[in-house]
Amino acid sequence: MSDKPTTYLTILSKNTMFSFLGLVRAEELVDTDGQTKPYTAVVKLDPREGQPIMKHFRTMGEASRSYEEAVNTSLERGWSIVYRGAPLFG
Repeated sequence: MSDKPTTYLTILSKNTMFSFLGLVRAEELVDTDGQTKPYTAVVKLDPREGQPIMKHFRTMGEASRSYEEAVNTSLERGWSIVYRGAPLFG
């Protein structure tokens, strides 16, 4: 098992709203044929939208680029970063 985090998150704020962007990699997702495979996704939770959005990517590189673009777009639109990094436990 690697010591490298498989989940990164960014919590953003704007006025009285908070938003969440997450980059997630699950090493052993079981698909419909019973095989395990890595699953990489970017998750977005925006309080103005009804449901969280999760977009799957074939590679970690693609997902990382999308995650960084989403963070940068949020900053350009007036959001501020409250926390960015690996999830904290405890």
